[in-house]
Amino acid sequence: MAILIVLPAPGEANAEEGRELLARASGEPLPMPRPPIFSTVPGNAPPVVPQQRPVPVRALPPDPLPPGANWSSPPQDDARMEAIARSVTVGALEVLAGVRPLQQMSRWLDLDEFERLQMRTNLERGRAAASGARARRNVRILRVRVCPVAEGIYEVAVVAAETSTVRAAALRLELRRGLWKVTALEIG
Repeated sequence: MAILIVLPAPGEANAEEGRELLARASGEPLPMPRPPIFSTVPGNAPPVVPQQRPVPVRALPPDPLPPGANWSSPPQDDARMEAIARSVTVGALEVLAGVRPLQQMSRWLDLDEFERLQMRTNLERGRAAASGARARRNVRILRVRVCPVAEGIYEVAVVAAETSTVRAAALRLELRRGLWKVTALEIG
């Protein structure tokens, strides 16, 4: 059996009541605390508003170019971004279908996008298991459109055909510590 002893702070007005509680610590039930005394009429008290936490917003990095300035990338960089976008899109669609393990995508996706793809994969697999759908395996890339945003940042639109559907994907590729990472992946 544990005994909880509550002592009032020094100089507190209820010191006598604290001594009485200490004396009755032999196991008797403690008296109910008195309600607080308000100096104003409770009806006129200001309403209590719970504090809200701000919702984190994923902000895009500011555009490093002045308005109206055009930035273009060399053709070999565009070809490299197209190849990366093709392989990441095929990999992500195969992960969603359950054909490829999710861990193979960790090299290309940043942590937030990896977690989003993992959550969506779990939802897709649960839905497929409930409906008895079979895994889709044939993914073909129909079209890729590369758009350089700034130095080290590209946005890519991809159209992919599966066995029975055509899907669109949008990717944002950023150069981080010498590696290209997908910082945004949206699959329709």
